[in-house]
Amino acid sequence: MNLNANQLESFGPLTDLIKDESIEEIWINSPSRIFIAKSGKSELTNLVLSKEIVQDIIERLLIWGGRRLDVSNPFVDARLPDGSRLHVAIPEITACHWAVNIRKHINRGNTLEDLVKLESISNEILEILDKAVAVGLNLLVSGGTQAGKTTFLSALISRIPVSQRVITIEEVFELKPKLPD
Repeated sequence: MNLNANQLESFGPLTDLIKDESIEEIWINSPSRIFIAKSGKSELTNLVLSKEIVQDIIERLLIWGGRRLDVSNPFVDARLPDGSRLHVAIPEITACHWAVNIRKHINRGNTLEDLVKLESISNEILEILDKAVAVGLNLLVSGGTQAGKTTFLSALISRIPVSQRVITIEEVFELKPKLPD
């Protein structure tokens, strides 16, 4: 993650989890049930926080996105400075505790060749995708949480000629296409 020291301080007791590049996602189901995902597998951490600490961390993080969280806005989606995504819901939306999810922005697989090296796709799939892009086929990318949809789309978009128009329902700031339209 590309966060400076002041930005990392905002994560408080979550800082070590944020700095750990092997951790892809952090979620807080309650102050005593904090999970992480590594290599697509979830695990419960031994970190225990108080309700007040969780709320303090979230309030500091929301300053970056200019968002607020209260009874009139009981859930929020925000982007952190490094591109990571923050999702928070509070009671009455949740049963009891603030529910927090931080999907870290991990910069892997910027090109289709990178995805081949990571064994996410094969050379045969790379050739098929190149042909599909060359003839202008419409492509639909879908999948479950943490399946790599955004990573795949970013790599695929890098193949599209600048003369083409791209329409997506994905957040464009996450894809960062180098296309004029």
